[in-house]
Amino acid sequence: MKANRHLMKRTLALTAVACIALTASACGPDVPPETTVDQKTEQFHKLMKRPDIDQAMATYDEMYGKLRSQLTATVPSLKWRQTDDVSGSGCGNNFPAVNADLRTYDAVERGLPNWVAEGKIPDEQWEAAQKVADTLLRFYGFDSGPVVVKNQPSDHYVTFHAPDGSEVTFGTAVNTGLTVRIGCHLTADAKKRGTPAAPPTY
Repeated sequence: MKANRHLMKRTLALTAVACIALTASACGPDVPPETTVDQKTEQFHKLMKRPDIDQAMATYDEMYGKLRSQLTATVPSLKWRQTDDVSGSGCGNNFPAVNADLRTYDAVERGLPNWVAEGKIPDEQWEAAQKVADTLLRFYGFDSGPVVVKNQPSDHYVTFHAPDGSEVTFGTAVNTGLTVRIGCHLTADAKKRGTPAAPPTY
């Protein structure tokens, strides 16, 4: 019995030594590696390659106007009206480090005003209207789409996406609607500065 206990203790001791010698992931929960890259600087430099938010808004607003005009040319019954104003927020999960610890955001997203036309696009004209949207939006860099969210009689809804995270939604049911959400871009001041902002001192 004593021999067995001695053997068991020795086995446990050897197992502990082996575990110490092996990596943490082999003997316990995974331990994430230390961060060696300045995430704030890395993300800021990625956004420096994009237009600033004012430039992006001007480009997408131009696109938005052309889209409404071309859709009306295809479906003359569409009479557009603006239903809200520009909205905005700090950038979300894609570039979380840029705005960390800042009082004023360096990186922002914008939503252009929503536009609605009373009445729906007839089913027999929906495919042509969707093609108009697809052709124009691809010219402006929306190379992902249309993603069909809904395609039923008298109820159609698609989305288009650009590499900067921007999204256009286009749908028709009782009425016809358009939205444009602009992805993450630096403010004009941040891009002019060219480097991440230092955290405030309190």
